[in-house]
Amino acid sequence: MKKISNTIKSLALLAIVSLATIACDKDFANIDSNIQGIKNFETNSKKFPVVSYSQKISDNDDIGVQTNGLPGNLLGVYPDPNSIYGMTTASVVSQLTPTNFNADFGTNPVLESVILTIPYFSSLIEKDSDGNSTYELDSIFGNPEAVYNLSIYQSNYLLRDLDPASDFEDPQAYYSSQEDIFCSQLGQLLYEEDDFKPSNEEIRIPELDDNGDPVMDDDGNPVYAERIVPSLRVDLNDSEFVPEHFWEDLIFANQDNDVLSNSNNFRNFFRGLIFKVEAIGTDGNMQMIDFSNSLAGVVLDYINDEEIEEGEEDIRNPTAYRLVFNGVRANTINNDFTLPTIPDTVDGDDKLHLKGGDGSMAVIELFNGTTLDEDGLPVDAFTFFKNREGKWLINEANLIFYVNQDDVNDNEPDRLLLYDLKNNTPIIDYLLDGTTNTSEPTKSKTAHSEILERDDDDNGIKYKFRLTEHINGMLLRDSTNVKLGLYVANDVNLITNSKVENTIDDQDDSTINTFPTTSVLSLKSTVLHGSKPSIPEGNRVEFEIYYTETEN
Repeated sequence: MKKISNTIKSLALLAIVSLATIACDKDFANIDSNIQGIKNFETNSKKFPVVSYSQKISDNDDIGVQTNGLPGNLLGVYPDPNSIYGMTTASVVSQLTPTNFNADFGTNPVLESVILTIPYFSSLIEKDSDGNSTYELDSIFGNPEAVYNLSIYQSNYLLRDLDPASDFEDPQAYYSSQEDIFCSQLGQLLYEEDDFKPSNEEIRIPELDDNGDPVMDDDGNPVYAERIVPSLRVDLNDSEFVPEHFWEDLIFANQDNDVLSNSNNFRNFFRGLIFKVEAIGTDGNMQMIDFSNSLAGVVLDYINDEEIEEGEEDIRNPTAYRLVFNGVRANTINNDFTLPTIPDTVDGDDKLHLKGGDGSMAVIELFNGTTLDEDGLPVDAFTFFKNREGKWLINEANLIFYVNQDDVNDNEPDRLLLYDLKNNTPIIDYLLDGTTNTSEPTKSKTAHSEILERDDDDNGIKYKFRLTEHINGMLLRDSTNVKLGLYVANDVNLITNSKVENTIDDQDDSTINTFPTTSVLSLKSTVLHGSKPSIPEGNRVEFEIYYTETEN
């Protein structure tokens, strides 16, 4: 029933957007007809009050944001250059699933290697005449030369697909705050490196001859059987950590057992891997890692008696048993950031703190306060605006945020995302923006939300949002003046939401119950000037409406 309800909600939202588009066209036409033929009209603008303040996902460190089902995962340590945001550490727990079930390992299977491969997100820079490729890592943050401790364990924690609290009707959610729970059930240590850092080097697997020696070409250069993009690639059968025959006893000894017969049995039997990260000192780096890549998985290479060619006992053809990361997978995110001050929900904050991960956002309340009417008298801003119906044709409405350059340090995100907090969706101007760019997300949806404007020294200056249709909805269609949420965005095309722990779906916009997934995946942060009246104009948040008004 939950899935059906979500589908109905999605269809309803689509219908509302379609109707809103039609209504916009109709309403604009009606207003046009009201001023057609009237020669006396004036184009002008008016600034309205706005209150803005910071809000964390939760002030409770035990409350996190949902991280299973993310399109990518973070791994590593990231000291935010904006020192107020502290150090972030991200680990991963994931299920594994065999690519074939009821495998026949043959007679006397002998394990050759157990290799884990998980590609990083990278771009090909060039390829030389010998076929060697040079890559650049796309999604790495911090100091690429810094190191951290990486340990990979067998997990004994059962990751469920369905939530028993819902009588197994709803998907189980896992949260960024649950590292202690996952790590309370660590199994066998499989790999550890106390000075780990991701590499942008191509991985080259040499071709071997029948005797197991590297094959050389006519010029004496090695011939490679396989070339792999930059990846986390390690041996999970290193005798320094793994007991002798660990994998043989785990897999080969269960050849005729039901635990290898289907995915559910296997995931209950071998519950996955935990990639545990620990900081070394105050430096580090963090990267996006691609568990969904076709190369990602664990390969057990082995040989058996059937593969020994008759009369040629030294010639063996290895066979492989492959496990892939297509089950439940979740990120844990630890960060020591707290808001410097208690949010001022009346006058607004002087600084807005925006941080990705399970971080913080800003709440925006439009028309919150008073404005001057035609006689110069203070009146309620929203009431004054609503009384412009039939008198104003809105040409454009802008919301501008200025970067507080005293508090940022080269970490400003290029894009922010503006949400309707009542419906947990981007505002209608985003949905109607046709400038979608999937190949370069930074350049997507720029009619509604401009890329961060920078000065000649590359310092961030301001973010500008056009919310013309959002404002038109209030004036022409009696839409609710909902609170808005402002978030750091890793990819403005990604508008799915991640649930905040211990919150419910049906509530008003005063409690944050979801966080945009694009913000969860972002390590960027910034500090903006807020809306407190003491902040001078030119820095304070600006909300301005440009309109056409008849003069009679």
